[in-house]
Amino acid sequence: MGNTQRKDYDTTGNPETRNPDWMSFLPDGKSICNLSIPGTNNSMHCSGGDAHQHQSWNLNSQYEAGIRFIDVGLKYSGRKLVVAPSNQGTRYFDAILKVTIDYLKKYSKETILMRIYEEIGMYGRKPEFRDLVTRYAEEAGMSWFWTSSSIPTLGQSRGKIIILRDYYGSKIGIPYQNLNIYEDNHVASIFNIDQKWSSIKINLLKAQHSAGDQMYLTFTSGCSMAAYPYTVARSINFSLYKTLEQMKNEKNKLGIIAMDFPGSFLIQLILKNN
Repeated sequence: MGNTQRKDYDTTGNPETRNPDWMSFLPDGKSICNLSIPGTNNSMHCSGGDAHQHQSWNLNSQYEAGIRFIDVGLKYSGRKLVVAPSNQGTRYFDAILKVTIDYLKKYSKETILMRIYEEIGMYGRKPEFRDLVTRYAEEAGMSWFWTSSSIPTLGQSRGKIIILRDYYGSKIGIPYQNLNIYEDNHVASIFNIDQKWSSIKINLLKAQHSAGDQMYLTFTSGCSMAAYPYTVARSINFSLYKTLEQMKNEKNKLGIIAMDFPGSFLIQLILKNN
């Protein structure tokens, strides 16, 4: 993979430019549905080798670069929740919350959208998972979380974490299934990347022409044993950058775009649509 820093694609340890408080310049009355939000896929997978790594920036650096959606899969380890899979090393959910809350303390006009899901094998522990996520949130302080299932305005959610709950039974945050989502992370080989890009464009077009009452989420990531995450990202990010560059004089609702290895200037192009 190496260390590459392009406008659209970055596998180095630090973003080239920063957008730490971009939400502070937007009006309170704007619905989260009507924002263009840069995000990351498998946000905590910052190591593990070429076949498993999806990001090169740590969580705080992602936030500093302008990322406002993170994707967090968790599993049990004793009575704790840790980032899955295990080959990424041990990263505890409470540490993720601490980094996020510390960021919101510093930049109180920002909001972070956090998809949470349970990584399960043959046997899931769905009620226990729900209860443990709730316990972590209570220990961190419920005032840091948007607890309603309705989609807030930016003003209502400033300084808060919006959980997009992709797990059983919780009443904290917004049900993940309520979003309009394109998420197909399987790219069979490098010869299927163009097909992946076509599907991405379709969902982005739907977001642009939506009524503004639903959230759209587009995952640009993809991988397989014949197409590693960085290989797919290197191509897809370039195509996305070119497309957004052509649209830079327009304002478009793009929804959330969750990426692997985004470059700083690609993030900025997404932000220009707000």
